[in-house]
Amino acid sequence: MMIFDTVKGTVSTAVDTISSVAQSIVEKNRTNAKLNRLRLVMKSESELMNRAYIALGKQLYESQKNGKAVSAENQKKLFEVIEKSKAKIARARECYRKIVDSQNDIFYGNPDEEKDYSTKEVVDITVACSNESDYKSSPFESIEAQVKTAVDEIKDEAEETAEKVEEKAEELKEELTSADEETEAEDDSESPEGELF
Repeated sequence: MMIFDTVKGTVSTAVDTISSVAQSIVEKNRTNAKLNRLRLVMKSESELMNRAYIALGKQLYESQKNGKAVSAENQKKLFEVIEKSKAKIARARECYRKIVDSQNDIFYGNPDEEKDYSTKEVVDITVACSNESDYKSSPFESIEAQVKTAVDEIKDEAEETAEKVEEKAEELKEELTSADEETEAEDDSESPEGELF
């Protein structure tokens, strides 16, 4: 009975260890996903801001070249885009630093000092940094379309490959069946008198 209790304790300890390792891996993947999302938001906002700067520069150049005044409406729109992008990049960087600092605190810092964030301080990254509702078109639409077409192409290729494999399997099955029939026919014809030797 004592051996059974020892085995039971060892198994439960192993299960607990595996469970804690799996949870830490899941949490690490979740954190990495958040960091990747923040990097993507910072990159897309930076690209949007650069396009606004380019458009502003083109307007200024064209107005100087033609001797006309720059449209205040267009400038105001571009200024707003630039300011919104700067604010979103700043928020994304702040969230990014908080996540990285919390990871560093766990590994290098004082584990006794855990920071408690209120629900007002914790903001969903998608809501805090998304620009999808601010602009007419999302910068992610083209990526989604590319992914969908790539997935469709892979599905089509997989279906074609599966069909080819099925056809090849049928051909091999027919060849084996015909080879077995030929072998049986040859066995019957080798010894017409029934002698084995």
